[in-house]
Amino acid sequence: MVRTLSIVVWLLLIILPVGSGVLFLLVTSFDPETGVNLVALTELLADYDSIASSLILAVAAPLIACYLALWMAPVLLKNARLLQLLSPLLSIPHVAFAVGLMLLMSPSGWLIRLVESVSGMFPAPSAGWPLPEKSLLTVMVVLILKELPFLLLMISAQLKQLPVNSWVAQAQSYGYSERQAWWRIVTPELLRRLTLPMAAVIIYSLSVVDIPLLVGSNTPGVLAQRVYEWSFQFSAGSQIKAITGAWVLLAIALVLLLINARHYAFYRRFVLGKKVTQPVKPNTHKASRYTWIFLGVLSLGGIVVLAIQSLATHWFYPNLWPAELTLERWQTEWDYLTEPAVNSFWLALLSTLLGTLAAIALLQRQRQKAAASFYWPVLVALFIPQVPLVLGWQRLVGGQLSSGWQAWWVFWSHAVYTLPYAYLVLHGAYTRFNEQWLTRAQSLGYSYRAAWWRIMLPMLKQPIAVAFAVAFSVSIAQYLPTQWLGQGLTPTLTTEAVSVASGGDWRIGSLYALLQMLLPLVVFIAVGLIRTKSYAEHS
Repeated sequence: MVRTLSIVVWLLLIILPVGSGVLFLLVTSFDPETGVNLVALTELLADYDSIASSLILAVAAPLIACYLALWMAPVLLKNARLLQLLSPLLSIPHVAFAVGLMLLMSPSGWLIRLVESVSGMFPAPSAGWPLPEKSLLTVMVVLILKELPFLLLMISAQLKQLPVNSWVAQAQSYGYSERQAWWRIVTPELLRRLTLPMAAVIIYSLSVVDIPLLVGSNTPGVLAQRVYEWSFQFSAGSQIKAITGAWVLLAIALVLLLINARHYAFYRRFVLGKKVTQPVKPNTHKASRYTWIFLGVLSLGGIVVLAIQSLATHWFYPNLWPAELTLERWQTEWDYLTEPAVNSFWLALLSTLLGTLAAIALLQRQRQKAAASFYWPVLVALFIPQVPLVLGWQRLVGGQLSSGWQAWWVFWSHAVYTLPYAYLVLHGAYTRFNEQWLTRAQSLGYSYRAAWWRIMLPMLKQPIAVAFAVAFSVSIAQYLPTQWLGQGLTPTLTTEAVSVASGGDWRIGSLYALLQMLLPLVVFIAVGLIRTKSYAEHS
């Protein structure tokens, strides 16, 4: 049965979406009217600003997030409770996080208002404020801060599989400090194990569209954003540019994935190859703890400012507090909020159920085959930029998008992305599960299936719940598949938040962003309750 289920999962959620997306993009590329040609490619490559912006974003943001996560991770060894902080951070979708960050740290945000109230330095919004409302730097900051919790979760899962304390103790016996042992012994192994999660982060940074639309510069926009905009223009020239841009994104992605595969080797050569001459300062642990605090305070501050903005009537600069708080805007917009909220909830719930169950089926099949490492084909949808992949889907099902099937195609596209994230999160706990528990149950007369249901499943309910919550948040955050396959007829909180907030209306945008944040947060709170109950049962 597990074998049959895994075959169905492979066909419906891995082979079909990836194969059909790339195939139909390829077929479209040879269309004599809208296909790729040398002139379009030359013009696109001449637009080096967009390509350069995409490269900077796809290289700098993942690298900074990766090494910042590695710098913060040692604290997890001494304070595992910090993992509980990751749940609310992971639950915040990128769009809601970006809106909250702008309300907090933009040139007219709450932070600069606080500085003005204390010092009088900024009587008007500062043009030289380091984080503009719309810039490549702003997009990069949002991506770095939002990818940190995901990478920390991946690192924490790997730390449970490594004898880190033993390695550090041995290194200290040879004269290394604790931090030196971390960077020279533990980090190389973590980098090797983070190859696939880092690949997903890199490709996401390369192909993200909603965040650049929201807080990115339009002159120039990143390449993924330009391709997205060209695809909505119905002239033959724009369609040619869109298809050509999709192939350029694929080419860039391939190069970056090859470089990422050598990340571990680069680190060994350029970092481990250097002789250690200076001891690491002893206060670095304290500094990394402060970074955890900063990340938590920043996220909480964004949530609070979002909530206040959604209730504010008039909030003129440089006032620290709005003139009045009222539910009037919620009451006015509620009829417009209901449909996107209901669509978001059901799409996320159903696609997450399917994705999580599919991940369990694949992991169980791996377990039967005694394969413990990540099986990268399961994650292949994360290694292809969303723009060309979803563009291929749009070409594939274009004739059916006007026949009432939009919601089903959107649901399918969400499940394609919930599966790999559920697999990533659940993989470590599932493969580490001690087979002896099942063996003992079978020795007491249980069948393997009964032992799985009565022993293994209850013991894995906590990691399964975390995987479900992460996948739920991933579905809530889906923008491009919803927009292209839904044809505007399946609005969600994410599509509406981007549409409203990218037009500069932060007041209405804060309503959609706050509600978008609350749905996955409720799921993560439920996961926290499951975790607390699990601890109580085992204590």
